[in-house]
Amino acid sequence: MKNVKSSHVVVVAVMVLAALAVTVKADPPFTVVVGGLQNPRGLTFGPGGRLYVAQAGAGKISEIRKPSSATPVLRDIVTGLPAEPDGPNFVGVDGISALGNGNIAAIMAESEAGGGPPLFGHLLEANVAGQWRDVANVGNYNYAWSAEHVDLAPNDFPDSNPYGVLAVPGGVYVADAGTNTLNFVKANGDISILAYFPNNPIADATPTCIAQGPDGALYVGTLALRDSIATRSPKAIVYRVDPSQADPDDLNTILTLATPWATGVWPINGCAFGPDGSFYASQLFTRWPPPFSNGDVVKIPFATPAVHTFMTGGALTAPGGVAVAPDGTVYVSNGSAFAPEGQVVRLANR
Repeated sequence: MKNVKSSHVVVVAVMVLAALAVTVKADPPFTVVVGGLQNPRGLTFGPGGRLYVAQAGAGKISEIRKPSSATPVLRDIVTGLPAEPDGPNFVGVDGISALGNGNIAAIMAESEAGGGPPLFGHLLEANVAGQWRDVANVGNYNYAWSAEHVDLAPNDFPDSNPYGVLAVPGGVYVADAGTNTLNFVKANGDISILAYFPNNPIADATPTCIAQGPDGALYVGTLALRDSIATRSPKAIVYRVDPSQADPDDLNTILTLATPWATGVWPINGCAFGPDGSFYASQLFTRWPPPFSNGDVVKIPFATPAVHTFMTGGALTAPGGVAVAPDGTVYVSNGSAFAPEGQVVRLANR
C-alpha cells in the first residue's frame, strides 16, 4: 500500500477546493494561452521560444509554439506515459526541464517500490520527435534511502515522490517531495543525494521545485502544506543549496547543506528565476481558511528575499509550474489539480 505522504503534493488542497464554490474575478491579470489541459504541472522553455508543459492526468508532454502570440499552437510530443488517479487528483509526469540540446528531462511521480505502476519514479529524457529513454529509477533509489533513514521522518518514511527537476550541463537535479531530498542524476544514470530538507514543526518540508540563482546556487521551494494549514499562516521556505559544497558520501553534509533563503511563503508548487534575477514561485493558496480561489505567483527579488510581491492578487487556482521568458513574462500552469480545466496562462505583470 502506498504511504499517504506519497500522494500528489496538492491533493489535500484539491479536496478542499472541490468542496467549495470558486469565485471568478472579473478581468483577471492573466491571459489564457491554452486550455483544456489535464492536470498541467511542470513548465519549461526550450529552443526557439517553445514552451513545454507536462500533463500528469493525460500522461503526456505537450509543446506550445508562439506562447506570447494571439495564436499559440499546441501539440503533443510525448504520449502514453502512465497516469494514476489519486482521489480527486492524478499523479504522473510532473516536473520537466529543457536540456541544452533541446531535449526535455521529465520526472514521473512516486515510486514502484512504494506501490506505483511501472515507470513511476523514473527520470526520463525525451526529444521533440516523441522518442524518450529511461535515464534512472530515482523513486526506488530514494525509497530505499528513506527506509535506511526512517529516524529522519518516522511518520512518513519510507517514501518517495520525485516532483521537480532542473537540467544542467552533465545531469539533472531532482527534488523529491516524499523523501525530502535533492538528487543529482548524471547523464549516465548514476544517482546521488546531495541535500535533505529538515522537517517543519508539524510535518516534513516537501520540496517541490528547483531553480538556479544568479549566484549559481540552487534554490528549492517547499510545500509545507500541513504546517501552513494548521497555523493558518505561510510556512513554506525557499532553501539555498550550494552544490559545490555537496558530499553525497557524508550524511552530516547531506543533512546540513540546505539553508533557508526566503521564509513566510504560502505552499510552493513551482518556481523559476527571471532575467531580472528575481525568484518566482507559484503558491497553491494565499490565505487560510477557505473559501478561496486565491492561488498566486510571488515575486522575490534576489537581493531582498524578505520582499514578497503577489503578481495576480490571488487570481489563480492551484497553480503549478512556472517558467519565465527571456523578456521577463511569467507563464504558469493554472488549475494543476484539475482535468480537463487546466490551463497555461501568461501573467500581465512583471
